[in-house]
Amino acid sequence: MNKFYRKPSPETMKKNRESYSEIFKDEIAWCKENLKTLQETKNKFMTDMYLIMITGSRKITPKMADAIVNSIKKCKQNPNFNEDARAEAEAKLKPILEKIVMVERLAEKKNDKAQTFVRSVKQYVQMNYRITKKQMEGLNKVYKRCSEDLFDKDKND
Repeated sequence: MNKFYRKPSPETMKKNRESYSEIFKDEIAWCKENLKTLQETKNKFMTDMYLIMITGSRKITPKMADAIVNSIKKCKQNPNFNEDARAEAEAKLKPILEKIVMVERLAEKKNDKAQTFVRSVKQYVQMNYRITKKQMEGLNKVYKRCSEDLFDKDKND
């Protein structure tokens, strides 16, 4: 902590807690329901804001209040917090996950050095419900390397 920071008095904290419990009733309830998911997804901002709303350890400025409301709206659309969005995202990612599993099997068969990379991409896709362009390119390289080896052995026979 900053050496010039003065902790609020218990009376001030109690007054803040009482006012926040009225003003941010819905936000506190939503955060309480999704606290475990917030911590798993490492959403430090929302975790800190929830802590402030519960403890009353500092004043919430209008800008902070807007940020809290906007963050909760954003989280409600995120597949990690919304069941409908999760089902939709899983349906979209099912073919991609199948391809990742296929590449993983190929890499295991060939005992390729990229097995850990493929597993980490698979885990990332399952956790975040998306895949980046660079991850796709990396998977394509692994697939080409492993599948070309298969065809080369057939030509030598």
